[in-house]
Parts: sequence; C-alpha cells; structure tokens
Amino acid sequence: MTTVHETPARQQGLAALAETLRRRKLLALVPFLFVLAATASVAFFLPSVWRSRAVIMVDRQQIPEAFVKSTVVSGLESRLLTLSQEILARARLLEIIERHALYPALRDTASPDELVDKMRRDIRIEFMDQGDRRSRGRDARTLVFSVGYTAPSPAVSTAVSNTLAALYVEENVKLRERQAAGTSDFLEAQLAEVRKRLADQETKIAAYKEKHMGELPEQRDANLRTLERLQQQLALVQETHRRALERRQMITHSLAELDVAGSGTTSEPAPSRASTAQARLTLLGQELAQLLTKFSEKYPDVIYTKEQIRVLEARVAEEAAQAKAEAAASPRPDADTARRRLVPQNSYVQSLMSQLDQANLEAKAGVQQIADLQRQIALYQKRVDATPRREHELALITRDYETTRELFRSLLGKREEANIAADLEQRKKGETFRILEAATPPDRPLGPNRLRLLLVGLVLAVGAAGAAVVLAENVDTSFRRVDELRARFPVPVLSAIPRITTESDRRRLARQRRVAVAAAGLGLLVVIGSSWAIARDNQELVGLLAPDTAPTTKR
Repeated sequence: MTTVHETPARQQGLAALAETLRRRKLLALVPFLFVLAATASVAFFLPSVWRSRAVIMVDRQQIPEAFVKSTVVSGLESRLLTLSQEILARARLLEIIERHALYPALRDTASPDELVDKMRRDIRIEFMDQGDRRSRGRDARTLVFSVGYTAPSPAVSTAVSNTLAALYVEENVKLRERQAAGTSDFLEAQLAEVRKRLADQETKIAAYKEKHMGELPEQRDANLRTLERLQQQLALVQETHRRALERRQMITHSLAELDVAGSGTTSEPAPSRASTAQARLTLLGQELAQLLTKFSEKYPDVIYTKEQIRVLEARVAEEAAQAKAEAAASPRPDADTARRRLVPQNSYVQSLMSQLDQANLEAKAGVQQIADLQRQIALYQKRVDATPRREHELALITRDYETTRELFRSLLGKREEANIAADLEQRKKGETFRILEAATPPDRPLGPNRLRLLLVGLVLAVGAAGAAVVLAENVDTSFRRVDELRARFPVPVLSAIPRITTESDRRRLARQRRVAVAAAGLGLLVVIGSSWAIARDNQELVGLLAPDTAPTTKR
C-alpha cells in the first residue's frame, strides 16, 4: 500500500521538475552558457608552460678517504641548500634574467624583486632516489638530483635549466675549495697563535732555569754526586791537616830537645851529617808507625814515607863511610872550633827548621782548603735542599707548556692534512657534481590541463544553471496549476481559464526573444573577451591552475 502511494508521488515530482525545466529553460541556458564559455575561454587562452630539467650526478671522492680525508664534512643536502641560496641570490638571478630576456611582459611593470621572486617560483629542484635506500645508506638516495625551470617557451626553459645546472657544478667546486681553504687558513691562524704562546712559555721556562741554575730537578743527581765527592775531599783534607799538625808538633818537640842538649854542654862536637840523617830517619820511622796504625800499606802517604826512609838509609850508610875516611885523614879539631861551628854548621837543625816551616805551611793550607770545601758543601747542600721546591714550581710552569706543545703538534698534523685536502679540492679529486643529462626541449607542456578545466567548467555551468532555476522558483509566487491553488487556499475551484495569447502578444514575445538572444550573444562576447584579457600571458593563473608548477624542493 505504501508503494502504491509513493509511485504516483515520485511521478508527480518528476513531472513537476520536467515542467519547471521546460518553463525555465531559457533562464537555465543563459548562466550555463556564460559559465561554460568563461571556463572554456580561459582554458583556451591560457598560455602553455614548459619545463625542462637537467640531471646532475654526485661523484664521490676519487681518492679513498683512508689515504686523504676531506675537510668538507657538510652533508650533501645541506651543501645543496647552501648552493641554492648562492645561485638563487638576487644579483645572480637578475643576471640570468637579463641574459635570457626572461619575463618581457613583466619587466616594464614589475620591480626587480618581483621578477626575482617569480623566477624563484619557476625553479624546481628534485632529489631522485637511486636504488634501495636501506641497502645503500642514507646518502645514496641523494646521489642524483635534477634542476628544472618552468617557462612559456620550451627553448627558454631548456636554456635556463642548462645554465642553472652549470652554475650548480661550478659553484660546488668553488664552495668546496672555499671550505677546504677556510679550514686550512683557520688551522694556520690557530697554529700561529699556539706557536707564539709556546715560544712565550719556552722563554719563561728558560728564564726560570737560568735564574735557578744548579737547583733544577735534572741537576739533583749531579749535585748529590758532587756533594759526596766534596765530603770525601773534606775528609782527606782534614786528615792531611791533622797529620801536618802532628808533624809540626813532633818537629817542635825535637827542636826543644836539641835546645836542652845544647844548653847543658857547649863542648860537644857538632852533629855530623850521618847523625842528622839518622835523626831524620828516626822521625820518618815514627811517622810511618803512626800512618800504619790508620792506613794500609797501599795508602799513598805510607808508600811515600817508605820511599823517604829507603833513600835516607842509603844516605846514612854513605855518610858514615865518608865520615870515617875524613876522620882518618884530618886532625881532630879543638873544642873551641867545634863550639863556634855548632850553630851555623848544624844541618840537622836547619833541616828541622825547614820541616817546621813546611809543616806550618801545610797546616795553614789545610785550614784554607777545609774552609773552601765546607763552603762548597754548604752551597751544594742548599741546592739539594731547594730542589723539591724548584721541582714543584717548575712542574706548575711546564704543565701548561706540555699541554700547549701537544696542542701544537696536533694542530701541525691537522694543518698538513688540511693542506692536502685543499690540494685535493683544487685538483678536483674530491666530491664533484657532473651533469648526467643535459636539459632538452620537452615533448609536451607541463600545463595547464585544459581538459580538466573544461570538465570543471561544465560542472560549474550545470551548477550555475540549477542555482538560477531554483532561485527563480523561490522568488516567483504565482500559481500555475489548480492543485497549487487548492493546496494553498481551502476554497472550491469551479473552473480554470486557459492562457489566451493574441497576435500582439506573440509579436511582443518574439521581440523579447530576439533582444534576449542579442543580449546573450553580446554577453558571451564580453565574457570571452574578458577571459582572453585575463588569461593571456597570465603565468600566475597558470601556476594556480597547475599545482605542479609550484616552487618546491622535492625529495
């Protein structure tokens, strides 16, 4: 039962829609034609845009990094960003615009900054994936990239794309050379600064060592050895001095005994040379006995004393024989003569006096030597005592020096590596850009997509026609059928009078139609002319209608 009531209602609605379209066909046709004509004119009159692109390959460093490590450590993408900033600079783009006579329609009206912005939007850089990213690493997908330019002419697009590609290759070489040279110059400046600081520290250390010469840590062993040698010399000198004092005391005692003997009797004869030698021999024997109580047979003084005893023994024997011969040949002198010759002819006394003088000299020299040795020992002991303090002070000074020297050596090695890397870049053995495919004229334009524009225009035209019909129906309040009147007013309708059309009405309707057709034709001409004026050489509108021409850096 529901189906029986819905089918007539649907049929009635379709019939009403058909009747409305039949009645409003002219009203729907006008916006349909206007919108369709406008979109079709724009699609037809819009200029075509062409894009050529040059493919650039990144050649890795030709010499293995195990032998020469490059100082250009920036990534490829960051370096491309830097190159793009330099190539897309205002002065560079204005030069390209002048060289290729770009944007002739805008050069009279637009400012240089607007021309530069327009060209930047027309340049497109795309990174092209090469192989499996996971198997070839992160940078493998950026080994190849393309540089494209969008222009209204395929020849202009090709020329500008090749120019931009050549600039990328050229500027990459210059950028790498600048970075390598900049690294080398920086290391050279750092090396000069560290060298100056190292020289200052060396001067400071040299001045400190010169000021405290003899107290330095490296001289401690030498000071200890010298101190030990001086102490040994002091012991020897003290022993020699002691023996000189003992000898002087012994000689003094002998002289005293001779004085006592001489004063007791004056009639004694003068001692002979044999007796003098015998007395000297007795003294040496006593001295040798004292030496042997303290030293061995190989001690130098013991050996020297024994040699003197041997010589004196030979002399005593010789003088004794000579005295016997003289006594037999000459008469005995009287007592007075012997007494007169005692003092001047007593060689024994003279020998004792000479030995006493020598002993005094030795004792005096021993005192001086002992004082000198004690002064030297005090000096070297002071140096040894001051060595720990000097070692601590010198360690504080040399600590910074060692650090600076290690830094200098490190910078020196890095500077040499940087110079080699700079030479590598100058010889173009590092990472370089190579044009893999030069730009060629494209086979078909990049945009706009005219078929898509026509389809969009057709949809918009149908929508405009439907909107006009709906609006007209909502504004019109007249009743055209009896059912509408009965539905609106609850009064009985007795009869419906059909529309009566006279000849004048038909003529008036014909005139209205001719005027409407003329107006529609004129309107279409105006729409088409406006579309031509808007779309002719309108690159901005092409960019809006063709999103692929938007300036991007696609990865």
